[in-house]
Amino acid sequence: MKKNITYLVIVNVFVACLLIWIGLDRIRDFEFYHNAIAKESTLSASSLVEGFIAERNRQVTLFGRNNDQLIKEFILAPSAEASYLKLQKQILSYFPNYFAFNVVDKSGELVRDDFDGFIGELCVSDLLDFRKRGRHLARIHPNDIAYHFDALAPLASELDQAVLLISFHANVMGKLLKNSETAEHQLMLIYQGASNLIEVTANGSRINWERDDYRLSKDEKSRILYEHPVAGTVWTVVDFHSPELFSKFIKTVISESLIIMAIFIFITLMMFIQINREEKLRKQAERYKDDFLSVVSHELRTPITSIKGSLGLINNGVTGNLSPEAEQLFSIAKNNSERLALLIDDLLDLQKIEAGKMDFKFHEENLIELVQQSIANNLGYADKFNASFELKKSVDSVIVKVDAARIEQVLSNLLSNAIKYGAKNDKVEVSIELINSIARVSVKDHGPGIPESFTDRVFQKFAQHDTSTTRKTAGTGLGLSIVKKIIENHNGEISFETTEGAGTTFYFDLPVN
Repeated sequence: MKKNITYLVIVNVFVACLLIWIGLDRIRDFEFYHNAIAKESTLSASSLVEGFIAERNRQVTLFGRNNDQLIKEFILAPSAEASYLKLQKQILSYFPNYFAFNVVDKSGELVRDDFDGFIGELCVSDLLDFRKRGRHLARIHPNDIAYHFDALAPLASELDQAVLLISFHANVMGKLLKNSETAEHQLMLIYQGASNLIEVTANGSRINWERDDYRLSKDEKSRILYEHPVAGTVWTVVDFHSPELFSKFIKTVISESLIIMAIFIFITLMMFIQINREEKLRKQAERYKDDFLSVVSHELRTPITSIKGSLGLINNGVTGNLSPEAEQLFSIAKNNSERLALLIDDLLDLQKIEAGKMDFKFHEENLIELVQQSIANNLGYADKFNASFELKKSVDSVIVKVDAARIEQVLSNLLSNAIKYGAKNDKVEVSIELINSIARVSVKDHGPGIPESFTDRVFQKFAQHDTSTTRKTAGTGLGLSIVKKIIENHNGEISFETTEGAGTTFYFDLPVN
């Protein structure tokens, strides 16, 4: 039960960690994607605005060169309405959406007075700067009628260094921004030299909307994904993400992960309930089996003991001499009763070990003496098959802390198996050696070996191989399983090496005291 709970907890923790990792990866990809979008949009908008301003300046320059005579007439008679209207009509044909125009003489004064207030102080400042430097940086000029920007062009030298000024509505650049703007993003033209003053958005110049402060707020600054200056202007194009872009996506990732985790937890709970039910059924079946084996074993032991004793007495002639035929039958009955008694003993031993109820009485013992005693105890069994034992030892004494009776049980099983499964008239080799602080006992026969297909089942309960060619007598199939559990209870290990046609060596290791 505890193992199942631990396993399910580990699996759920693993899945939770996996979902967190996937969620973080999705968020990183989402941020990378929108940063890439912001960069592309900003560069695109910057390029469009830069190209637009450069083109406007180029067009105004060409207009001045192509219409120098009209401009000259205007300069000579600025108050003449005819020359003004004629020049205005020509500009209107070139620039249908212009805002205002004028010409500045060499002294920096407007040729025609601006009674309507279209040309403000910023325009004059840009004109003076243009005359001084030969260039100017485009910027937005606030005006009660319309926010605008200027395009300036020097006129021919014969016009005495006059400058042509044509102003255009700033809203046109809002359209350029809108063409580059993407969903969940906002593009703006910012004048960073004026404390991040907002000049133009996709909705046009700032005259089109109202706010308390037209400078970037802390929140807006924190949402800038990319920015790029516009050549030939004072502007910088900035890209903001919408306030809830990332937080909304993070919430979506978290909610989806929680739903997946909830479904997985529900599935694991169902699995746990099913496993728990199966475990209870298995334990119940195991308990029934143990109870059955216990009852059968104990109920059979007494009559089997009585049968063995009675058959032994009859076979020894207590009731009189038996005919050869009767003596043979009694001998067969006696051998089979002994086999049945051995099976009952093995079943009881296995039941005790698996239930953890087998008592082990550990004492310091000389392992060599235990091996010699076991060999002596199995000589009679070996004689039945014309087999013999050969003991090889590299030391005279090996002290181990063991239950002597149980170790003799192990040795007896390995020795009898070597006789049963060994070659005809086999000489079973028993060796004892020290490997560092480990004592190893090996039992080698020279029989046909264990087939590769059976090696994985050698220590399993009731595992038996080939009932006709490889063994001389039948067994219970429990001996090696019991042997393995006894050795493990001694903090030791047991294994084997086999070669088909060349024999098998079983060996076990015990820690030296």
